[in-house]
Amino acid sequence: MKNIYLSLISGFLFTACSLDRVPYDALSTATFPKTEADVEMLAVGCYDGYANQDYTIYNDVFSDNGYCAINTNWAVFANGTATHAVPGINWYDYTLITRCNNFLHQVTTKEIHFNDPKRLEVLKNEVRFLRAWRYYMMVTAYGDIPLITEVVPSLEDAKLPATPEADVVKFILELNDITKDGALDVSPKQKGRITRGAALALKVRLCLFYKKYDEVIDAANEIKSLGVYNLYQEGEVPYSELFKEANEDNCEIILAVKKVMNDYKNQTIIEFCNVIDGGWSAFVPIQSLIDAYEMKDGLTIEEAQAIGKYNPEHPYKDRDPRFYATILYSGADWMDNKGRKRIYNTLDRNINGEPNKDHRLDSRNASQTSYSVCKYMKPLTQYSDINNTGLDMIVFRYAEILLSKAEAMIEKNTDLSDATDLIDLIRERAGMPKVDRAKYNTQAKLRELLRRERRVEFAFEGLRRDDIIRWDIAKDVLNGPIYASNQGTVDMDPSIPQEERATIFQGEKNQVVLEIRKFRNRYMPIPQAELDKNPNLKQTNFKI
Repeated sequence: MKNIYLSLISGFLFTACSLDRVPYDALSTATFPKTEADVEMLAVGCYDGYANQDYTIYNDVFSDNGYCAINTNWAVFANGTATHAVPGINWYDYTLITRCNNFLHQVTTKEIHFNDPKRLEVLKNEVRFLRAWRYYMMVTAYGDIPLITEVVPSLEDAKLPATPEADVVKFILELNDITKDGALDVSPKQKGRITRGAALALKVRLCLFYKKYDEVIDAANEIKSLGVYNLYQEGEVPYSELFKEANEDNCEIILAVKKVMNDYKNQTIIEFCNVIDGGWSAFVPIQSLIDAYEMKDGLTIEEAQAIGKYNPEHPYKDRDPRFYATILYSGADWMDNKGRKRIYNTLDRNINGEPNKDHRLDSRNASQTSYSVCKYMKPLTQYSDINNTGLDMIVFRYAEILLSKAEAMIEKNTDLSDATDLIDLIRERAGMPKVDRAKYNTQAKLRELLRRERRVEFAFEGLRRDDIIRWDIAKDVLNGPIYASNQGTVDMDPSIPQEERATIFQGEKNQVVLEIRKFRNRYMPIPQAELDKNPNLKQTNFKI
């Protein structure tokens, strides 16, 4: 069975869909759960909605990687206009935490026979992971938040003050218990279930965010010792291949949200596609991300331009292979999901005398940056319906573990050669040359390289916001104008190499400014509705 099916059980037992209301159709806890099968069902119910594209792919719109033209919930945080009254995307939600607390209460207070008692402990630890995951999402977004670890008996009891951020982090590190040998399955009984590797991966991400570098290294080493995960190396361009639906259970994936066409579908692809493909261009790359990709020989575009190897009029030539696997640029060969071929062109207002529907001025459903994301989409023919796919949402993959360990080593300023070896693994898999050790031979230079590697390796996988917050550079990269591609034109001659078809016009008059961003807060605002419901809750770290 490919997926953990959720729709049949998401309403069972959970005595609160949030902390402030009780569903009338919930099953009575006096009669449910009674059997091992009941408990298994309840555990699966805790998975419902624990992660989705909002916290994976779309999270990059909160950063200097992406832009959203049609959803103001994303825009207000990115451009600094979020307030308590207009918070934008809302991750302040205790629904999952309530489910997990209820599950743990039920299985702890009732005698339920299991044929294998160890199975119950595994289920409890899966649920503890899900609760820890949600707290990770919320504490890194809001800082001080109420820490609720038991069933709340009444609405009055739910009106708790915020717990200090450090104490919430300490609680999340109950991961130390569930990452022990035997606490969770190493290989899941069903795809999509929480494993020991997933728990360790969350520990890596949490500890990296809070600069607990020794813990990062130890957890990364434990993941390696499991002998389950490796960098995906299959196909002509392995980096591109690992994001295809057909390869979604590859050796690099530590945890993914399982999707099934029709039953538990993924609608992301239609939101990436441009107009001619029937999409909305909802989340698109900005020029800053484009410029972060190195040349294929390992030079930055600034270094290459200085010696005549990079021409900004033809900027898509000879770039990092991950650029072509991630970014759909003007001039590229493209095929829609019906197999119809065309040259992708978002630069020319008209093509062959006809209006170009993919041009940014034609509609808001055309990419406003003149770029689209082709990671997950390439080839589009893998999907019969771009609004209904079975593409899984990746939460953790092994490349993140390697680069997180490398970052921890660099920040500790120890084992810099070993850290470079880890970066080499990522670069070589992508088709890039090894690190130039003569150039990147200090902590500062390796830090610069590592940060660029994380940006291009994980573009539109939802890691960039945490990275720029952790590195304290959000105030630099989220301030000022955000640019689309400069204006330009595309030679539609198919005999011209696709990387050279676009000509990008230079000079300030050809620049396209999307918006002026102003970074105001490292934290997101707790919605005013939540503050109104709980007079004991104050958010002192968010300033307007």
